[in-house]
Amino acid sequence: MKEEEQFLGYIGDYRVHDSKIEGILCENANATVTLRGYEGELITVHFYGVQNMHFNRPIGMMLYSISEMKAKEPLRKFLFANWYEEDDASFEILAERVEFTVQEK
Repeated sequence: MKEEEQFLGYIGDYRVHDSKIEGILCENANATVTLRGYEGELITVHFYGVQNMHFNRPIGMMLYSISEMKAKEPLRKFLFANWYEEDDASFEILAERVEFTVQEK
């Protein structure tokens, strides 16, 4: 396995699992990803110091997890793991910092 592909851990709490990506907003070097949880809660993931994003049809993608992968510091690499392995929808982001907020239904 290449060094940059090494898994470091999952980020976010249990509500990320089975959530769906509802929106992605980019502004300057920041990005906000809005997720809708299985029970209707709104999960907002804020990325700061974004350096790069790669995606293919991420809106509507159901997530298995958000995984952090090894990256060259100070950057952190986040992979949004698609629940459906056969589906080609994908999203990954390279950023310096991440924060979560959750609004209950």
